[in-house]
Amino acid sequence: MKSRILALTSISHFINDGNTWFFPVTFTYLIIYLGLTKIIIGILSGVFFFGISALTAPFVSRIADRTRNYSGLMGLGILLWGLSLILFGFSLKIHSIPLVFFSVALAGFSSTFYHPLGGAMLSITYQGSAGFALGVNGSMGSLGRALYPTLTLILFAILHNDMILASVILGIVSVIASLPSFFLKIKLDDPKQSEVKKETVSKTTMSIIILLTITAFLRSVFGQGISQFLPTLLVEDYGYSYNVNLGEAISIALAAAIVGQPILGLLSDRYGRRLLYAISTLGAALSILVFLRIPNEALLVIFGFFNFSAFPLMLSLVGDFVPRNSSGFANSLVWGLGVTGGGAVGPVVVGAISQFTNLVFASEIVSIMAFIAFALTLLLPKPPRRSKVPLFG
Repeated sequence: MKSRILALTSISHFINDGNTWFFPVTFTYLIIYLGLTKIIIGILSGVFFFGISALTAPFVSRIADRTRNYSGLMGLGILLWGLSLILFGFSLKIHSIPLVFFSVALAGFSSTFYHPLGGAMLSITYQGSAGFALGVNGSMGSLGRALYPTLTLILFAILHNDMILASVILGIVSVIASLPSFFLKIKLDDPKQSEVKKETVSKTTMSIIILLTITAFLRSVFGQGISQFLPTLLVEDYGYSYNVNLGEAISIALAAAIVGQPILGLLSDRYGRRLLYAISTLGAALSILVFLRIPNEALLVIFGFFNFSAFPLMLSLVGDFVPRNSSGFANSLVWGLGVTGGGAVGPVVVGAISQFTNLVFASEIVSIMAFIAFALTLLLPKPPRRSKVPLFG
């Protein structure tokens, strides 16, 4: 049963995280081929993807807690991902912008399912020996993010610049990948759930969590603002063509996190995760600013290394500051309001600024958020070390 659950959650993680990077690549297509403005793309990415995700996440988690049918709900999320991509392709075919918005909103809703459900399945199944399982599972998510930009543009080229069919094919892949979750019908109960001793969160600890939420918000405004427009930035300002080479550049930057997460995790266990989280924020901001002046792909790799490797550090910081039975509430603040909320705002900010100036200037402006997040992170007290950082997120 353990191996089945690991395989099931790992495949779902690959599909879920891969699909999230289908859209930044496709947004560039909407700008180039359909003439959508950057402010519209910013709203599409921020409000209709990240905004819907943030609003619906508590709803999904509440149903999972009541039914305990984690695998079925996880499968539903991947199925909805497939339907959203198929619907997105259909909306392109009939040139319906309202349907484009609806399909992206459905994708945002779909994205809320995997992470809380997959993580719960692994934690309950493996109990205290989940480290290896989480590492394998996390690496599959990172691999999906790294491969999908190139995979999307390979399909686009093979199909003679037909993004409609490419979207439908990737949607069908998601639908097929969702089926085992329904057939296995895995229901899990946590035998230790009733044995947890209740602890309260002090006012001091709560203030720390609020500060960490603010830093996560600012960092996500920067990170998602840059990421959602990165393919467009490379095409419009740095001479990349909308082909496989663009996908390869994005994939290489994202793949850096596969190495970056274990490296930063191991270093944080030695030097402190607050320090490493701050360094990763500063490193991401500096590398993208230098890239804007010296467009070398090696700088994109450095940006990917720092920007996409720090989420395990951030969530581990939460676990160090709060009692274990309160970590779910704290994570909902840091991840829901911080990371997802910042993700909803960042693309809108970049889209609005670039609509009246350019993406280079917009990227420079949004990088200010990362420097503020870096400074605020240093204000956090040094946390106690309770456990090792999960190596992959």
